[in-house]
Amino acid sequence: MHGTTLLLIEVGALLLVLSLLGRLANRIGISPIPLYLVAGLLAGTGGIIPLHEATEFLEIGSQIGVILLLVMLGLEYSPTELIASLKQSRVAGVLDGLLNAIPGAAFALILGWGPIAALALAGITWVSSSGVVAKILRDLGRLGNRETPVVLSILVMEDLAMAFYLPVLSAIVVGEALLAGATTVAIAVVAVVVILIVALKFGKQISRIFSIHHLESLLLGVLGLTMLVAGLAEQLTVSAAVGAFLVGIALSGP
Repeated sequence: MHGTTLLLIEVGALLLVLSLLGRLANRIGISPIPLYLVAGLLAGTGGIIPLHEATEFLEIGSQIGVILLLVMLGLEYSPTELIASLKQSRVAGVLDGLLNAIPGAAFALILGWGPIAALALAGITWVSSSGVVAKILRDLGRLGNRETPVVLSILVMEDLAMAFYLPVLSAIVVGEALLAGATTVAIAVVAVVVILIVALKFGKQISRIFSIHHLESLLLGVLGLTMLVAGLAEQLTVSAAVGAFLVGIALSGP
């Protein structure tokens, strides 16, 4: 069977199964994400249902999916709302970091894994998946609840913190020299600050580039800008998801 034909069959069958699981989750009143995760564990590498041709396509598609979820999360905020929300929730953000990161680091040290593993596990237990949490809030209809702004603010703080944490962790893991590691971190910090300043100061001007009266141009433009900034952020050792999130903040209006 031709490779492209097999790719279409595998992707089509997987999407059909996910559609049915989504309907099942809606019927029983839960988010479809747990069912999607189970399907992902059963299919592909390490699963009982191999996907020979679709693996590379799904890897790229999953990265794009995360980027799109984060830009959607960013669209929930205007720059002014973001700053106000971060100020109001800063105590919750600090407590979130302490209460979640310390147990992970302590667990690694107790098991004797060493300080590098402790730093890595601290990040694992600290940071939530913004994409997953945002989708669950949307699926369960909780975006309008009173506690949701605090939850989203904590996710924002975690995403922004990741922009600084990941370069530091990467430099330590690969054993870079102090100067090289500091340079990597500095580049990441400058990149995040520049993107954030552009989003806050020039969001309205950027939004005017896209017109709601030309839907095709609007769709292509937003997708293009999101992926471009996400790619540039990734190149500068900043999470692509953070770049996409800041694009969502920069875009405002209908």
